[in-house]
Amino acid sequence: MSAGTLTLTNDTDAVTGSGTAFTAELAAGDFIVVTVGGIPYTLPVKAVNNNTSLTLVSVYTGPTQSGAAWSAVPRVALNMVTAALVAQSAEALRGLNYDKQNWQSIFSGTG
Repeated sequence: MSAGTLTLTNDTDAVTGSGTAFTAELAAGDFIVVTVGGIPYTLPVKAVNNNTSLTLVSVYTGPTQSGAAWSAVPRVALNMVTAALVAQSAEALRGLNYDKQNWQSIFSGTG
């Protein structure tokens, strides 16, 4: 967990921190991960205004929450997760295609 807590307000892109060090932990393009009401939110950061204020790429759609624990996720880390997911999905699809080709050759064979 990152230092401090967050206040998130429904239908706004502003995030306020208490005891946070946004300028040291985040940069534009990074993400904050916070759980509100048992639901995890991954929110992209548009701008870090100062140590206790940042702006999200889009408005926060969850319920208003104060005192929320949070984690900073660097953009590169989330990009690596996405790239790995794409590679694994492509590998699985290739395997399914090969399987279909094998069954097709069995069903269409003469012997």
